[in-house]
Amino acid sequence: MNKDHLTTQAKRHAKLTLTLNISALSKAVILLAIVGIVLYTVLFSTYPAVHDFFHELRHSLMMIPCH
Repeated sequence: MNKDHLTTQAKRHAKLTLTLNISALSKAVILLAIVGIVLYTVLFSTYPAVHDFFHELRHSLMMIPCH
């Protein structure tokens, strides 16, 4: 590869990185939302397939009644 090609690729990569950059606060909000949805689904779902799979976990936590 020649030097001009590498320079062009580096500039293209830098431009793409700048356009895809999101703040740490946005990343934290997205992460907390995903974790919240997963925990709610695991702990409070009444859908039989999910409920039956996590049934023992729900009882062992002794916080979430399921009967």
